[in-house]
Amino acid sequence: GAMLGEQGLKLSLRVPGFECAPPAMAPFRLVVAALAACSCIGSVAGRCWESSSRSIKGPFVPHRQDVSVADGWQEALRLLMRDGAVVLTGLVDSAAEEDFRALAGSLPARLFDGTSGQGVRLLSPNAPVNGVHEELREAKRRGLYEPGSGLEPHTDGYVYGDDLPDFVFLLCERASARGGANVLLDGVALLDAVEAGDPADRGLAAWLNSTSVDLSEGGDTGITVGRAAEGPIVQWHTTASGRSRLKWRRQVNVGLTKQLATWKPLAEESAEDVAARRCSEVASPSYLSLWRPLPSTTGAGATSEVESKLRDFDAWIQQASAVAFSEQSFSLSRGEALVVDNYRVLHGRAPYAPPRDEQAGGGDASADAQNDERRFWRVWSWTSEGTGVPPDGALSSNPLNDEVFGDKQGAPSRTDL
Repeated sequence: GAMLGEQGLKLSLRVPGFECAPPAMAPFRLVVAALAACSCIGSVAGRCWESSSRSIKGPFVPHRQDVSVADGWQEALRLLMRDGAVVLTGLVDSAAEEDFRALAGSLPARLFDGTSGQGVRLLSPNAPVNGVHEELREAKRRGLYEPGSGLEPHTDGYVYGDDLPDFVFLLCERASARGGANVLLDGVALLDAVEAGDPADRGLAAWLNSTSVDLSEGGDTGITVGRAAEGPIVQWHTTASGRSRLKWRRQVNVGLTKQLATWKPLAEESAEDVAARRCSEVASPSYLSLWRPLPSTTGAGATSEVESKLRDFDAWIQQASAVAFSEQSFSLSRGEALVVDNYRVLHGRAPYAPPRDEQAGGGDASADAQNDERRFWRVWSWTSEGTGVPPDGALSSNPLNDEVFGDKQGAPSRTDL
């Protein structure tokens, strides 16, 4: 809609997932520029929506809650339990020096302090803090990561098998200079969309709740050898407080994700261009998830049916993920923390521009590059609302921790998908 006034044109442009509005009475030339920019972004969203006849649900941007205000922590927990994720603000004085590792380690106990009335108790008060930026340096050394690479929506702690953490904390110390936005995918909304589909989709939804598959992470397709796990992809359990809680999980094939638009670090390309290319890829997607048929699956026909169901659900996720990257991404600033219900919500990261020293390739990052790198701190947390702490305790928030995970944990042999 547009309204012409004495000093300019008031315009509001609406496209699926966007509303672009220049200042109330902007000069006409600025309005034209804003219209062009919005049209470009809107076309990305349009291509994502047009790539499928399905009703895409699941991508969302979480609410932000200032925890420095009265009852701020209680409200943050309420939002987390309602929506599946929340961004904590008001944690730091922007002008002050902070020990971000210590700050990250304090967050689970402050959020799950037992005083909110939500009935959530922290079971892992001593869970270690992991520097994501430090982990990525090791991942680069192992050939699993390129500085600035993106990450498709996934579940953290998949390597723990059935004992994966039920909440994840990600604290931003330094955001990337360009790119690196976050995306979330709500499993409850996604599964509702599958169940609301045509008869084949409804059959898929029932299958996801009833058929056991291999849920383990293997070193041939994942980033390490995880602990053995099997069961339906979609599981529901009654929590200690009486809630019915979704527990599903997804990890992605490292080798295949390197072929995606969201893998390559940002250089000349813009984040919008990357999102547009990811949208085009979902028209004929490769299978990215790590779920596989169990070895006990008998008969070529039975195995073929399992593979077909897995591919179909993976395609649903990829379409929703592409929409998330194109129109539902968000960024964290210094001192903000994202908290995710790891049983319910997948999280991912758009590619970003690495420090200049690393853009040129070569060996380990220089001191200057490390001073300019994207720095995040992670804590995996286990609470009374989950299905339990690992038998050996909450020993790691890092999937590359060879002292906790590795070949000795062993995943069973599987059929290839």
